[in-house]
Amino acid sequence: PTVCVSESVREAVGRRVKLTLRRRVQLEVKGDKLENRVLALASHRAFLLTARVPSKVGTSFSSSSSLSLSLPPFPCSLSLPPSLYTHANTLRLGSVEEVDEVIAHIGGCLQQICPASSPVKVMKKLVLKPPERTASLQAAWDEPGSADLGPCGGFSLQYWCVCDHLGLPYREEVQWDVDTIYLTQDTRELNLQDFIHLENRDLVAIIAALEYNQWFTKLSTKDYKLSTDICDQILRVVSRSSRLEELVLDNTGLKSDFAQKLASALSYNPASTLHTLNLSNNSLEDKGVSALSAQLAKLPMGLKHLNLSRTSMSPKGVNSLCQALAANPSVAAALVHLDLSGNSLRGDDLPNLHGFLSHPNRLETLDLSNSDCSLEQVCASLLRGSLKHLSVFNMSKSVFSHRKCKEVSPSFKQFFSDAQALSSVSLSGTRLPLEALKALLLGLGCNPNLSDVSLDLSCCELRSGGSQILEGCVAEIPNISSLDISDNGLDLDLTTLLVWLAKNRSIRHLSLGKNFNNINNQVGQHWNSLCLLPFPLISLSLADSKLKTDLSIILNALGSNTSLTKLDISGNSMGDMGAKMLAKALQINTKLRTILWDRNNISPQGLQDVAAALEK
Repeated sequence: PTVCVSESVREAVGRRVKLTLRRRVQLEVKGDKLENRVLALASHRAFLLTARVPSKVGTSFSSSSSLSLSLPPFPCSLSLPPSLYTHANTLRLGSVEEVDEVIAHIGGCLQQICPASSPVKVMKKLVLKPPERTASLQAAWDEPGSADLGPCGGFSLQYWCVCDHLGLPYREEVQWDVDTIYLTQDTRELNLQDFIHLENRDLVAIIAALEYNQWFTKLSTKDYKLSTDICDQILRVVSRSSRLEELVLDNTGLKSDFAQKLASALSYNPASTLHTLNLSNNSLEDKGVSALSAQLAKLPMGLKHLNLSRTSMSPKGVNSLCQALAANPSVAAALVHLDLSGNSLRGDDLPNLHGFLSHPNRLETLDLSNSDCSLEQVCASLLRGSLKHLSVFNMSKSVFSHRKCKEVSPSFKQFFSDAQALSSVSLSGTRLPLEALKALLLGLGCNPNLSDVSLDLSCCELRSGGSQILEGCVAEIPNISSLDISDNGLDLDLTTLLVWLAKNRSIRHLSLGKNFNNINNQVGQHWNSLCLLPFPLISLSLADSKLKTDLSIILNALGSNTSLTKLDISGNSMGDMGAKMLAKALQINTKLRTILWDRNNISPQGLQDVAAALEK
């Protein structure tokens, strides 16, 4: 009876396997001999069963109804074991309709597992007579909604098939995370950090599913050393996927050989849509970067984001990279983010870097911080190139080559006066000559294109001379909204500088920390001026200034302040007395939303005082 056969099939294949089609077939064996079998199809595997022992097959089907079907040897072929790819199995079914039903089922499964490919293409050989049968099946597969992929492009089914193919356990936790959390957040990023508590082999299976998945466009992980198996699977995805757009492997223990293999993987995939590559904090060295650069020069779509920060490059590697970027016209049209920070770029031997920056480009973010790169040379190169799009310019801890010269290159000032989109300029830790500081401020001040610039001049050793330059310029600059001049040895000069800062009508965010070593309580004289500006401060940082009891002057003014929403007073050792002053201010102030006040030597009693004030 049919019921008994169905029950026996379920027992044979395992009750956890969901079978979607069962048909009686005849298997051709030696000569013309036929043996009765049952063909049981699941969404990921085909089973050919005898009366006693099930076996897994599926490389070829045929019948007297003129059917010949061959499936390719990879996981999309219903996860068939490689040992059976080398021979064919010929099956006979009872009618043309049954043959078409089996093919339709297999094609539908393939469509779910490999949604980017037509089932006819995935089946290496499909011959139906008459040809109208093939067209009819293709039309059915092409119907809208014929392949209900499920959450996140059917990732769970694809993951299941990969696990089955590789002989790995299927983790229901992975399925739940993707089908529930990822789907709810509508994210296209598969973050391996969500799964690093699993074994390496489990990560291999998760990554392998991306070969076929059309939902996820980004693969990322950070601060996790990748094993060789995981790296190999990532490279396989890069070489095969037409949907992977972003690859972020930050601080994952990669070496130069990975960069070489990545170049090879990209060369094998003409359909690659990769536009974002982040390999930061990996020791790729010049050898690896040079190999990768050769392939970047050939990418038909170029790159939008490239981050090779802290990858142990020297000028040789950077020159090789920039030569490749300049050689690819698609890069100039697409690259908006370039981060080469943290590499050793000291010296003048960077012709290809400056050559690339000198050509018209669409760079919006350029980060050469912590590289000892020449600030004025980079500005001059960008000035010759294009300043229409550059928004974020980070040259922290760079070098100003002509510190001893009183004259500053006119191009340095012109860079800041001609820029059309600058919103963030960071020169933190760069020892600027006074004339260069003046040129920078005057350049920004006279630039009509800019209206909301964040300027970071922290740790620049400005001291008294720099304070005088600021005093002479800062009041009239109309487009700086955020200014960081912390840790510059301003000390007593800060008292006068605060007067001029109070005259500026555009600054909303001000950082002054680590400038109060010898100022005592004089800062209190000008606190009200800073808080009562026509365009008042929104955030103020006095972090790590060790003001101690002098901080009470500022805390007293907090009660009546109506503009500040963020205050950073951490690292000032104000003690419990300062906590009491803060508590009183918080009972009155209704505008503050964020207060940073760690490292202030406050006891549990001080914390309780502030907590009680917040409750009121």
